[in-house]
Amino acid sequence: MMELKSVADILERELQPTITEWLRRVNLVPELTDIRLSDADRTGHLTKLYHDLISRLRLAKDAKSPISVAAAEHGQVRRAQGYSAAMLIEESRVFQVATFGTLQLHQSELDPNHVLSAAMVIADEVDAQLKETVRSLMEPKLAEAAA
Repeated sequence: MMELKSVADILERELQPTITEWLRRVNLVPELTDIRLSDADRTGHLTKLYHDLISRLRLAKDAKSPISVAAAEHGQVRRAQGYSAAMLIEESRVFQVATFGTLQLHQSELDPNHVLSAAMVIADEVDAQLKETVRSLMEPKLAEAAA
C-alpha cells in the first residue's frame, strides 16, 4: 500500500511542473502576455510564493500565518513592469488553478481526510498573498493621493 502524502509534500515535490503549468496557462491570457516578459521574469516570484504557501500548510492549525514578504515584492516588481490590479488578480486565479490541478493529478497520493482543510488553507493563503501584492502595487498611488 502506498504511503499517503500531505498536500504540502506534493506541492513541494511538484513545484517545477506546477510552475510550468502556471506559465502555460498564463501564456493563454492575452491581457497578461500583452506585457512582454521573459519566462524567468514572468515566473520568478512563484518559487517564493509557493514556499510561503507550503510553509502555511505546515503550520499548526491555529497558528498565526505571517504576511508574505514575497507577495509584497511581487507587487512592486509587477508595478514596475506595468501591471494593473486586475492583471494581478488574473495571475492569482491562475496560481490557484495550477495548484489545484497539481493536487488533482496526484489525488491518489493524498490523504482524503486532509484535502478539504488543505484546500481551505490554500484559498485563504492565496487570497492573503493577493491582498498583499495588490496593496504593494497600489502603495505609491496611495501616497500620491495623500500628498
